[in-house]
Amino acid sequence: MNKILALLGGVGAGALAMYYMDPERGSRRRALIRDQAIGLSNDVRQGVTGKARDLSNRAKGMMHEAKSLTSGKSSMGTENQAEQPF
Repeated sequence: MNKILALLGGVGAGALAMYYMDPERGSRRRALIRDQAIGLSNDVRQGVTGKARDLSNRAKGMMHEAKSLTSGKSSMGTENQAEQPF
């Protein structure tokens, strides 16, 4: 069973190498794979950057909200205006 799997793996690897090393269309196929890998890398980077920015903004918002609760001021600044005399 292991010999059959090794044989099939070797045949598959050889076919894949032949497909990508084809002198006529191999360079185009390799360029497509490269472009797809770069695009995926860019998508992942943008996703991670966006999530990090979102988390940072949420943390800053929570910090400002906590600061306003401890100082007695509201985050909007309109709720305590009725309490102050003119």
